Amino acid sequence: MDLDAAGAASLANRVGEYRRVPEQVLVLTRDPAVMTAASAAVHHLRGPAPTFARSGREALARLAGPGLGPHHLLADPAAAGTSWPHLLATLAEPSARTCLVVVSSNHASLPHGMGALPAEAGPLAAAMKNERSGPARKPEPKTPSLPNTAAADLAAGLTRGEIIVRYQPVVRMRDRRPVMVEALARWQRQSVPVPPDAFMPLAERSGLARALSIVVASRAGVELGRLHDQLGIGVSINLPLAMLLQQDLVSWLHKALRRSGLRPAQVSIELTETTEVRDVSTLRRALLRLRAAGYGVLLDDIILNDERERFFHLPFAGFKLDRSLVMSLPDDARARQEVRRLTRSAHRRGQLIIAEGVSDLRLWAVTRGMGIDHAQGFIVGRPLPAEALSAWWSSWRSRQPA
Repeated sequence: MDLDAAGAASLANRVGEYRRVPEQVLVLTRDPAVMTAASAAVHHLRGPAPTFARSGREALARLAGPGLGPHHLLADPAAAGTSWPHLLATLAEPSARTCLVVVSSNHASLPHGMGALPAEAGPLAAAMKNERSGPARKPEPKTPSLPNTAAADLAAGLTRGEIIVRYQPVVRMRDRRPVMVEALARWQRQSVPVPPDAFMPLAERSGLARALSIVVASRAGVELGRLHDQLGIGVSINLPLAMLLQQDLVSWLHKALRRSGLRPAQVSIELTETTEVRDVSTLRRALLRLRAAGYGVLLDDIILNDERERFFHLPFAGFKLDRSLVMSLPDDARARQEVRRLTRSAHRRGQLIIAEGVSDLRLWAVTRGMGIDHAQGFIVGRPLPAEALSAWWSSWRSRQPA
């Protein structure tokens, strides 16, 4: 039976406290002059009163929390303290929709070489007005055309530390408890970010997928290991089929995660869809080998009428529904019927269903009402640097009902 309007509204009300309504302007400062100028600038633009944060940690919690975040961050670096680089890293993620305006009444206190607007309403209002189109104002980055030397550049970047990792939270829908983060590779090629849909296929074509995967797993182990005692959540790592089938996968995973404090049961592998499975028996043996070592494997990016359905009976730990399928659920009865069928079958086999792209209350309500186990998407959290995960955790927990 489809979730009716009343049921969806009820579920939306129950999760409503999790959607942080984006403030138009967040002001990070302890300087009264900056506070006065920011308030006057926002009033001039006829926006709602700004929200103030007095520390970098407080501002980071607002930026990293569920939802889209504020339209603008007016930040005084002197108030950010040691959180300043973490704020910049959070804002640099492509999914971030917050524009930064640096402001200071004391330019002598700024980091060397940094410029800032004065604590005056006029310049601040003008800066915000130029970026006034709201959370969707940043265009989606286009996939760049990589040069002929891109493979060599990527190989060099792997050794130079240009591969960084961002983490998108996943929560259990039943009780909204965080269960893991998905580790997402980013390539900062000569300080210019290259989107994953450009360099991931490049890595596979050029024989660098293994080296890239080891770097991501090792870095995730180190960064999440520092947070293990506080967060205690697992991690999922994306691997192509060729990597999954390698006999020594368990060995190098153990080595990469050895000092992290993460147990194999806390590490999942997401099998990406880039390569056709030609030998089902070999895939089954690989899945059993990983399961015996404690690692679960998730089949990623399930779509409607997915040709890989003939593999669903294999010993996968679960399935991740593609964002396109999840977004179609509220209005597509056939999609809901197929997802219910998949969910029932998976649960009978002890497998999980994870919905990707859960970006608003309507999608949360529908997917939760259909019995889907876990949710991932902007209503939960955006991809974040490891240093922002504690702030996200605090923000998410503070919105849970008593």
